[in-house]
This record gives sequence, C-alpha cells and structure tokens, in this order.
Amino acid sequence: MLTSYLQTAFRNFLKHKGYTLLNITGLSLGLVASLFIWQYVKYERSYDTFHGKAADIYRVQYNQYQNGKLRFECAAAVPAVGPALKNNFPEVRQFTRLYPVSGVMSYESPDHGLVSFMEEKMQITDTSVFDVFDFHLVNGDESRALVGPNKAVISQRAAKKYFGDANPIGKTLRWGNANINFEVTGIFQDVPVNSHIKFDFLFSYETMKSFVEDNAYETAWGWYDFNTYVLLQPGTDVSALQSKWDQWLAETRKEDWKKYNGKQEFILQPLLDIHLGKVLLQESQPDERGDRDSVYALSFIALFILIIAWVNYINLATARSFDRANEVGVRKVMGAARNQLIYQFLAESFIINLIAGMISVAAIWLAWPAFASLSGRAIPIDYLVETDFWLSLLLLFAIGSFLSGFYPAIVLSSFKPVAVLKGKVMRTSQGNILRQSLVVFQFAASVCLIVGSLVVYEQLSFMRNQDLGVDIVKTLVIKSPGLQDSTYARKMEAFKAEALRLPGVKSMTASTNVPGDEIFWAGGIRRLSRGPETNISGYTVGIDQDYISAFGLTVIAGRGFDREHPDERHSMVLNRAMAEALDWKDPNEAIGQKVVQGDTFEIVGVLENYHQMSLKEAITPLVYRFTPQFSQFFAFKLEQDNYREVLAGIEGPWKSLYPGNPIDYFLLDQFFNRQYEGEQQFGRIFGVFTVLAIVIACMGLFGLASFMTLQRTKEIGIRKVLGSTAPNIVLLLSRGFIQLVLIANFIAWPLAWWIMSQWLEGFPYHITINPILFLVAGGGVVLIAFLSVGVQTLKAALVNPAQTLKYE
Repeated sequence: MLTSYLQTAFRNFLKHKGYTLLNITGLSLGLVASLFIWQYVKYERSYDTFHGKAADIYRVQYNQYQNGKLRFECAAAVPAVGPALKNNFPEVRQFTRLYPVSGVMSYESPDHGLVSFMEEKMQITDTSVFDVFDFHLVNGDESRALVGPNKAVISQRAAKKYFGDANPIGKTLRWGNANINFEVTGIFQDVPVNSHIKFDFLFSYETMKSFVEDNAYETAWGWYDFNTYVLLQPGTDVSALQSKWDQWLAETRKEDWKKYNGKQEFILQPLLDIHLGKVLLQESQPDERGDRDSVYALSFIALFILIIAWVNYINLATARSFDRANEVGVRKVMGAARNQLIYQFLAESFIINLIAGMISVAAIWLAWPAFASLSGRAIPIDYLVETDFWLSLLLLFAIGSFLSGFYPAIVLSSFKPVAVLKGKVMRTSQGNILRQSLVVFQFAASVCLIVGSLVVYEQLSFMRNQDLGVDIVKTLVIKSPGLQDSTYARKMEAFKAEALRLPGVKSMTASTNVPGDEIFWAGGIRRLSRGPETNISGYTVGIDQDYISAFGLTVIAGRGFDREHPDERHSMVLNRAMAEALDWKDPNEAIGQKVVQGDTFEIVGVLENYHQMSLKEAITPLVYRFTPQFSQFFAFKLEQDNYREVLAGIEGPWKSLYPGNPIDYFLLDQFFNRQYEGEQQFGRIFGVFTVLAIVIACMGLFGLASFMTLQRTKEIGIRKVLGSTAPNIVLLLSRGFIQLVLIANFIAWPLAWWIMSQWLEGFPYHITINPILFLVAGGGVVLIAFLSVGVQTLKAALVNPAQTLKYE
C-alpha cells in the first residue's frame, strides 16, 4: 500500500511539474527563513547560559531617586552592596565585584623588547569571581590567583599576544595608567562571545589599596562604578529576598538618604535577562546588547513566513482539487476507502515537505556565512549539528506535512464518486472563501512587514541624519597615553604644538570624553546656597579651552574656558539641561552663581543642549570642568578627510613624547554611529526576510492565478470571439485577486500602524509615521500582485481563440 501511495504521488508530481516546483520552492524558502531567524533568536537568548549556576546569579542594578524622582538606572552599583548582601542575608551564597579599567599594558620581552598595547577589556575583581562565574583557569590556582595586591590573571588570547608561546606564569606586566606592575598568576579560557561582560585581564581587588584612599573600594555607598553580582542559594524566593533587602536598606541608610533627600534602590536583576533587557547606564558591553522586542519581532516574522508557505500549499492543493476529482471518483469506485484517500494525499504532502526540508538544510549550510554577516553576530555553525536544530526541523516538517496536507486531503476525499463521474462536482462557496481568506492573510502579513521595514529605515535615517548640536565630522581622535604623571600637561602642550603645525589640522582639543563616549565621571551637585538635601546627580566632562569651539558647541550664556582666564580650576560650565535641573530656567541667571561638587565652583557659562550619546537616549544634564591634565582623548579637527597623512605626521612627536604608548585612534563620526549598529542589523534582517515573505506570497498567487486561468481558458476564447481585447481580459481575470489584496491592505494598515507606533515609543526621539509609507507599501503589494497574476492572464489572453475552442 505504501508503495502504491509513493508511486501515485511521484506520478502526480511529474504530471504537474510546475505546481510541484512552486510548492517545494515556497516551502524550502519558508523553512530556510524561519530556521535562520530561530537560530539567531537562539543565539541572542544564549547569552550567559554557559555559566553552570546562571539561573541563581543576579546582577545588582542601581537606581537613584532625588526628591522622589528617578534620576538614573545604572548597571554598576556601589562597592558596599556586595558585602552587605552577603553578610546579612543567608540566601546569598557569594558575591563578586568587577571594576572596569583600561590603559596601556606592557611587557619587557627579553627577545623582542617592549611589547605594549592599549587595552580596554580589563577588570579589577574579587577572588570570588571564579566561585560565581564559570570563567575557569587553564593554568594557575583559582583559589589563590587573585589573593593579594598586584596579581593578574589573563586570557589565553592575551597570553599569546604578549608572551607568544612562552609560559606567562610569574612574569610581570605593567599597567601604565596607574604605574603598577602585576605578577601573572593564571591564564583563563577566552571569555565566550555570548557573554554580556568580556575581559582579557583580571586584576586582584586588593590592588586598589595603592590608589584608593580610606578603604572606599569596600565601604563606599556613593561610588557607583562596580558591576556587582550575587550568587543565591538554589530555590531562593527572589521577590521575598528583594523585599527584605529593600527594608534593610530603608532602615540602615535612612539617615544618609535624609541628608540628600534621596533614595537608593538596588534591584536584583537575573543574569539571563541582562543581554536582552533594558540598556542601563554603565553597561559592560553596550554596543553588543540585544533587544528583546527585536527578538520577538523576528520570531513572529519567522512564523509568518512559514505560515505563508504552508498557506500556498493549501491554496494550490484545494484549487487543483477539482482537477483531480475524476481520479478520486475512479479510486472510490474501485473500492478505495476515504481513509485510504486521506493517507494518499497526506503522503504527497509528506514527500513535498520532506524534499523541501532536505533542500532547506543544504541551503542553510551554504548560506550560513552570509547570514552570520547579515546578523552581525558570530553565530557558530555548530548550531547546525546540535540536537535542538534537528528537533526543530523535524517538528516543522511534521507540523507542515500535517497542516498543509490535512485540509486538502479532507476536501479531495469527500467527493462523491457518482457525482464526480457524471461531471456534476460543484465548487462550494466555502472552499472559495477559505482560499480567499488565506490570500488575504498572506498579503496582510506582507503589507505589515513592508510597513515595518519602511518605518525602521525611516527611524534609522532620522537618527543618523538629525542635527546632533555637535560637530563630529572630519574629526580624528587618539586615545591619550596611559601614564599621566607630573609631566603630562607639559608634554601634551608640546605634542599639541607639533600637531597644529601639520597641514590640514585646524585644531586639537583634549578631554576626558568625546561625543559618543559614555561618561562615567559622576557625582552630586547642588547650589551653594542650598542644603545637601538638594543634591542631584550629574555627569562631568573634563575639557580644555578648545573643546567648545572645536566641536561647534553653542554658548547661550556667559563664556567657555579660555586663555584670558589663566586659572579655570574653580570655574564650571553647564549644559542647559543641568542649568534647568538646578532650577535656573533662564541660563543667564546661572552665570556667576556658586555650586558645590565636592569643591566649590563658579558657573561661567551655559551651553545649548547637544546629543552626547545617540538619539536612543534622552539628553542628560552635564557639567564641564577644566581638567586637561586628566584627558583621555585628543581630538583633531581636520580640514579634509586626510587622517592618514595626519597620523603619519604625528607619529614622530608621539613616539618622542610618549615612548612605549601605541597610537590607538578612530574617526569620530564612525565611532558615534556605532551606537546604531544594533538597529541597523535588525533593519537589514527585517528587510531581507520581508522580501522573502513577499516572494513566497507572490509565488502562491502566481500558481493560483495560473491554475484559475487554465480553468477559464475556454471562457477567455469565447470572450475574444465576442470582441473582448487582451487588456480587458487581463483586468477581468485580475480583478478578483486585486480586490483580495486591497482588502489585505485595509486590514494591515491599522495593525501595522499600532505595532510600529509601539516600537517607536522606545525611542525618546522618533519620527511620526508618515501615511505615505502605507500607500507605498500597499501600492507596491498591489503592483506586485497584479504583475504576478497579469503575466499568466496576459499569456492566456494572447492565445488564438481558435486553439482553445477547436474541440468545442
């Protein structure tokens, strides 16, 4: 019996090669698209899952309130939080803190001389980091490697970079920024790419004694630069622990909170929620963060594409059901039971889906590098040999075979043999309504996807092209040298003088931050005339006299720092947002006023607001202080895009003044726009799979139109004999399909508007959805549908009626 089913199925496939090819291609594309997207979703959801105790690890999120208003939400907490949780709550098994640092690391090699690199991925951490996380040493003792000051463990990558094939254990690395020598005591496996926190160097926590006073790195409640994690006992009721923790804070910290009229919250955030969660201040790897809404959106797109492919099969199978009515009638007369006919048609669906599944696996394997590049993620190809990939494919195959085959099997097997063989099979309105409904669903989904792609593109264009209020073009930025000693200011002025002599260099400015660089220098600020309870949080940028003019910032009151005022150490400039936060509605009112930020400062100027970070973030209150001696960046404004010539020109003075410090540079506009890479990747993926969805939908419509046109061949011939023109016939036969596509538009437009409006609400600065986008999407789909149908109807309309009617 099975052999008979297979023979009949393949005989039918060969008889109708075109429809078979359409079905296989549509199902293959649907499987490829959905499986690709689901592998991407799997990767995004895999972050930090390699830790064996991941389900019990929580990061401490720091929220600060001032006067009852939330001032900020920060990924980094204060150093006192970890010990407080461990010492007061038995539910907390262990804690660890990671304090991020950067700078020039160097090694004096006996064979190659000084080896030095600028390093960004370095952390000062507790010895317990190996108890909380699964960052394992491949060489060294985890229990002792970070005990005591000036100890370092390094990644395998860093070991190869500095020491080659030599054993690094016991050797000395020098951190130039702090002028500290570290003994290498261990080597750990490179941190996996799907970790939300990445590093190549871990330094012992006790090292902070050498540059932090008063044990603040253990006891401070106001210094929030420490990524703090706690490991809880298995089965802990986290909500109950959070409540007890909040109560403990309210009782022990209330006197300090009263002084500043503020409140601190320390929220336990699940480790596995970090990557796809809300991006907070001071995230470890903000540029690599995922987005939960984008992952959900892509998951739905994958489902839509797959359903569209299945709908194609159902539509074509049911449309052709009457073409196979005689076959069913003869089989029933010969004794075939209904269940046997159902098995026959399910077998055909099974074979079609099996072939599509095999093709999709081959296509995924071949296209994997291209997809990894499109997604911007290092998604391992090993995913294709993991059990869950094959289980997913098997599940989709089973569901697809059943769903796409069951309804056509029921319809075909229901024909009455007597009526069929007498030619009295009637086309039911229910069948037509189902097919029409499925076509409407396909194109409504397609219109939604097109509108979504257009809105994403418009929002990205808006953010990239919006006036930032700051000039970032033709700007070369070099990270300042690591060691900042007593000669730093003198050397910087000498270097600046040499740089300004180079052709094409308009100006150079030194600062602690540049636009696009997240500011970590934070502290409370208040008016001198008001009490400490009025303190608000502010982020500080250290700048020199040329910063404001170099970046084209607008002074709206007072002045900037200048050389006419030789001592600017107690002067301060605010942006408009900070002036307003300190209750000066008119910026001119702030000039000459005194504020307290540790020391007392006089406000000498107010700047117009500008976007320090991307348009994904609201403008924040900023403070500017004159601290060129602490600068982290040298920014060069260029007359032309000749940065390579400038780099070549400054190499000599740099090596002379800063020996052993590598030149680490970037172009500011590229550096700033890297903040939109996540949205750009999402937009590219969204766009590519939207096109795939439309292609699959149009393939189904093409096949449906081909079959319907074939059924009406004699009608077309008669109409031509009676005087109808080819354009009239094309319009007549296309009208029904175009009406369905128009109905799909009217359904899709409000749905797409609501979905994309919700997405845009996640941006503080966003576009208003232009109605023209709906017309473009709708018009495009109508045009594509008309072309898909029109090609077939035009071919039929151009056939000589004598050919179609010669047997009548």
